[in-house]
Amino acid sequence: MFDFTVCAKRNTWLLQDDQAGELGAYSTRGEALAAAGEWMRLIEQPWPVLVCDADGEWHETIVQPPAVH
Repeated sequence: MFDFTVCAKRNTWLLQDDQAGELGAYSTRGEALAAAGEWMRLIEQPWPVLVCDADGEWHETIVQPPAVH
């Protein structure tokens, strides 16, 4: 099950949640995945994110929550 997707739309990368909808728009794929990591902090575990690149290719990546210092 994927709760989060990161999808390329024109010149932006959208972070979306199945239930909450759009969570933010970012300039790069890396920024969008970092934002997804911030959401992972709430569940305190790695989580799969489905990514759709600009060419329409879908793949899965695992996003880690940021380390607590």
